Amino acid sequence: MSLVHTKHGFKVEELKPKAGGQAVKGSSIPLILPNDMRYNASTGVVETVPGVRRESMQVVPEALELLEGIDEPVSALAICGPCRSGKSYILSRLLGTADAFELGHRMDPQTFGIWMGTKVLRGKDFTIVLLDTEGIDAAGASADQDARILVLTILMSSLLIYNSLNVPYKGDLEKMQCFIKLAKGITVKKGEKTQMSAFREFFPDFLWLLRDVSLMITDEDGHDMDPTEYLKTRVLARKGEDDFDETASDRVGRAILTFFSSVECATLERPSEKKEIMNHIANHTGSLNPEFNNGVEDLVERLLLKSRAKRGYDKGSTVSGVALSIMTRQYVDAVNDPKAIPALDNTWKNTIQLMRGKAIEEVVVEYNQLMQAQVAKATKNGQVPLEEAAENKGKSSSQPTLMDLHHQVFQVVTDMLLEKVGHLGVSSGDLGNENKAVVDQMQKRLVQHEKRSADYVAADGSTRKQEGLVVTSGELFHYIQGNKELSKAFCQKLYERLFDPIRKRVENPPPDYNFKQLMQELEGASQHYSQQARGPEKWVVLQEMTKNFEKLKANFKKIKGYQEKVMQEQQKAQEADLLAKEKAREVQQLYDQQKDMQQAHQETMHKMEQQHREQMEKVQKEEAERRVAEEQKYRDLQNAQMEQYATMAREFQEKSSTQTQELMMRMQDQQADMNRQMMDLMQAIRDAPPPVVNVEKDSGWCSIM
Repeated sequence: MSLVHTKHGFKVEELKPKAGGQAVKGSSIPLILPNDMRYNASTGVVETVPGVRRESMQVVPEALELLEGIDEPVSALAICGPCRSGKSYILSRLLGTADAFELGHRMDPQTFGIWMGTKVLRGKDFTIVLLDTEGIDAAGASADQDARILVLTILMSSLLIYNSLNVPYKGDLEKMQCFIKLAKGITVKKGEKTQMSAFREFFPDFLWLLRDVSLMITDEDGHDMDPTEYLKTRVLARKGEDDFDETASDRVGRAILTFFSSVECATLERPSEKKEIMNHIANHTGSLNPEFNNGVEDLVERLLLKSRAKRGYDKGSTVSGVALSIMTRQYVDAVNDPKAIPALDNTWKNTIQLMRGKAIEEVVVEYNQLMQAQVAKATKNGQVPLEEAAENKGKSSSQPTLMDLHHQVFQVVTDMLLEKVGHLGVSSGDLGNENKAVVDQMQKRLVQHEKRSADYVAADGSTRKQEGLVVTSGELFHYIQGNKELSKAFCQKLYERLFDPIRKRVENPPPDYNFKQLMQELEGASQHYSQQARGPEKWVVLQEMTKNFEKLKANFKKIKGYQEKVMQEQQKAQEADLLAKEKAREVQQLYDQQKDMQQAHQETMHKMEQQHREQMEKVQKEEAERRVAEEQKYRDLQNAQMEQYATMAREFQEKSSTQTQELMMRMQDQQADMNRQMMDLMQAIRDAPPPVVNVEKDSGWCSIM
């Protein structure tokens, strides 16, 4: 990695397959291959399929798996052009090496398709993925197949380098007929005819790289010209007076100027005049022409500065590695179907749907992993159950409640989900509701509630009704049930440990054992049980044990000083106390679940509101950049004597600006609505004080069984 990479915040990293995936051999891997070729993952070599005629394209699953490992936005930098013009070498130098695309990728007649580097340039905001393509005049490929490769390359990339030798002239464009077929090979909206200007919003930036250029580029008067100016005014510009005079070269030039959002040109001198060095250029970087090496360094810096995250179809959207892998499958299927045309809007809609579903599944898995780890830690690996909710709000506890853990993990995975879907942009100005729908789907997977109510006696003696929620299903429900089972087993064991010695003495009382001692032991055991019992089943367990109280009634009479009336009164008081405690737990649970859901909703709304605000800023920034680019495009088309298309570009710009303004107004309305919802939630939480249930003080002892 060079200082240029470090200067601009990029570092070279190797892509790795997901856990359990097979390691990739080599520094590059085919992403798309013709159907007469196949990738051998065990050797890293592409093999010819005997007896198969090249008719279609196919994706390579191992390469898609590497792409799927990139969750952040990607900038796909692709290079195309004639065979053996040094495309692979330029991409290798972008990675700070000279042979990153050497293995299995020499662009000979046996190697075709689109290849991807197994190393990427990881930046702060996006990751640069490098794509190398077969030559547009490769042996064995027809003009239609060249067009397919070009279509796929353009659809996948955010920056396209067209690499060719020497300074081009107007007549050289006739060899680039595949660019003319782009309009027929792609549509923006399914079933609709697309204006050429509409492609620019989604097509990559275009850089024509001229290789082995040693002479200065000049105009007709011999004055030096900037390469980009030369390309636009001398090569791509139309020479005819009107459309009837338009040549094949004119059509290619018009296609390039109108399709791509920006068109630039760069030059590189010849690396060396020595044949042996040129045949093994990767091994002789230090021996190359200094002007060439300096030019490559300048080119690398220029490409890093020009790179941007690939944009999706919707405003403010970017394409992640995961999304690009999904889109690549769809694009390949479309170009293989003679009745289909890749439609940008339809592909993006399908991608969003798959991305959101995938994000929810990944978040649910993450929720379970975090909850399992947190519960295991808090319960000491299943030894001590958790309280579902805090019973004494003012009493601190070193052990978190189960709902505490759920709330913490829920916020973590909600952040994760919003981050995963946040870059998908906004299609209708309704980003808040779009993301809310995704969060709601995720929440229903994690927890589902039902409305319940319970009557209780308040502290002032009045009878009241508490309305609230209880968890009835979802991932959280499994943890609640598991915790209940642990609580029941724990409390039963605790009860037996505390009361079994007393039971044995009652069954066979010592000669000096009396009723007063029995009451003292029961009171002590009761206090220890109240202090040590854990979890939602502690009072239920005690109630169940009390049902066996009558079995020892006959034994009580054997104890000295036994007072049956006192025992009966204590038993009644104990039963009432247990019922009151269980009722208090039930009422508090209804309130807590309702409040927890409202607070979680409020926090989620706050995060979505922040994301919505950031999305608005992103759309505004993109619009400003688009307007600058369109103004430049208008001037380029005028200078290229394409007045008609310059006028069309201006009209398209005005139409797009109006649509963006309308979108921003809808987003602002949505923002205001989200703020109102948050205020309503905050008010609802403030207006619902916690219930205070009338619970008698402990009667001082618990029943034996």
